[in-house]
Amino acid sequence: MQLLKKIKLLCLLCSSFSFSLQGQQNNGEYKLLRSLADKRTGAGNKFHKGLSKINSPLCLAVPAGLFITGLIEKDRTLKENALFITESIVISSLTTWTMKSVIKRDRPAIHDPSFIAVMDEHSYSFPSGHTSEAFSMATSLSIKYRQWYVVVPAFAYAGLAGYSRLYLGVHFPTDVLAGALVGSGSAWLTWKLNQWLHRKKKNKAAPAF
Repeated sequence: MQLLKKIKLLCLLCSSFSFSLQGQQNNGEYKLLRSLADKRTGAGNKFHKGLSKINSPLCLAVPAGLFITGLIEKDRTLKENALFITESIVISSLTTWTMKSVIKRDRPAIHDPSFIAVMDEHSYSFPSGHTSEAFSMATSLSIKYRQWYVVVPAFAYAGLAGYSRLYLGVHFPTDVLAGALVGSGSAWLTWKLNQWLHRKKKNKAAPAF
């Protein structure tokens, strides 16, 4: 019950935030985006466009690698961890898609045609799906493997993925912030849900005296 209340609270906060976005002129956000746009280079554009294209395959490669290793080494824990990370990414992606469909926030270049983005994106802007996916992967991976040499690179990549979307001019800063929250929150909620299901299964299997 407490988990359901937390999910409802998260949805309520996201909804309240989305309403606050409606009608905003985003002057502060455009100021940041334009400052990044002024620093664009040909090499930078190529790098960040490439990063955006490989984001989904890279995020899914993490659990896939764990699962394959688990099969080879016959390690059940590795396979379970891979499934957990995959579940987190799927839930994050579904949440992001739902919020985009409900909120329907235009991309920066559509909201203000004078702003030039590096890439053409035709879906809605809020929240950032790339950022959500990256933070979901990083958070779920860090939950299972809490060593610094796993946590630091995972979140460094997630932060770079979010920055990349700002550099390319395809998202507002609040889109990226919300994406990070959705991704991390989805991983945490998935972890809590799995713990609850495990306890329920364990209690059901326990013999009655």
